[in-house]
Amino acid sequence: MRYRENREQTAELLRMVLPLMSRHAAGFHPLSFAVWYEYAAGTNQALKAAVDARVATSVRLTDADIEELFDRHVAMRDIESSMKVRARIQEVVEQVTETTHQASMEVGRYNDGLNEYQQRLKRDVDKAAITEVVMGLIGDTDRVRSRTTDLQNNLVENSREARRLQGELEIAQGKAQVDPLTGLLNGRGLDYRVRDSYPAGLPAGTLLRFGIDEFMNVGDNLGNLLADRVLAAIGQLISNGAGQGSLLARTAGEDFVLLLPGRAGAEALEQAERIRASVERCRVRRQDSETAVTTVTVSIGAVMLDGGESLESAIERADQAMARSRREGGNRISVGGD
Repeated sequence: MRYRENREQTAELLRMVLPLMSRHAAGFHPLSFAVWYEYAAGTNQALKAAVDARVATSVRLTDADIEELFDRHVAMRDIESSMKVRARIQEVVEQVTETTHQASMEVGRYNDGLNEYQQRLKRDVDKAAITEVVMGLIGDTDRVRSRTTDLQNNLVENSREARRLQGELEIAQGKAQVDPLTGLLNGRGLDYRVRDSYPAGLPAGTLLRFGIDEFMNVGDNLGNLLADRVLAAIGQLISNGAGQGSLLARTAGEDFVLLLPGRAGAEALEQAERIRASVERCRVRRQDSETAVTTVTVSIGAVMLDGGESLESAIERADQAMARSRREGGNRISVGGD
């Protein structure tokens, strides 16, 4: 765990964080809170130095500043942590490989011993020779059993360590690659996942780009908290309609990207239409009033993938298609070209 403060300590930090946040132009969002929390806690010296340097120039930090500080001094630290865990996992894998090699050699030596005993019995079958061979077999068997038990225990321990490290790796990667508001991948997480899963480029299929229409009006008219609820709700609706094998990320602000491997043409567009319609039917209501958002819609840009295209290129094409949907009034799907 990165944060080890107890409830009382976090409450005190909260009282310190809110005034710090209020002095700057950035919004009261999760990234801003994370930056100022670590600043106030004094647990991230590199971040503190960077913030102090900017504040010393009387600069009011903007959302862009906060995002840069978060990426460089909070998320990047998690990536470095992830790399260290990966290195330790590699060490465990090498230990398991060495253990397996030792077991193989032990079995080989045992097999050689059996062959020697067999040849000896062919040459000499008197009682004394047989007794000696049997005693030798018992001794070798006990030695192999003991050695095998040790090797098995070693494998069990290494497997347990590998599972523990894998959990740490998932946590470290999750901190750096997951959007805290929606729980979806962020842009960095999508990039990493695509590189891991499709090193030769995007697979054939479809990439969809979603943008919430006139989203600024939601925040202006109904407040940032309700705007965050809208984002989370729409992220969930897209996720519900994404299907197995898809990759979904909130890449920026009110924009989402959905990769549909193996689904193209009419099938993909029908899926996009179902998601668009489900968003249009969505109603997000304040918990403390009857105020409801009744006109939330999404503009969608769809591009077909032949296979091998970079994620950056496909998103750029989908952005252009999404922009056309918005120009034409929003709440619609536009298909992009090459």
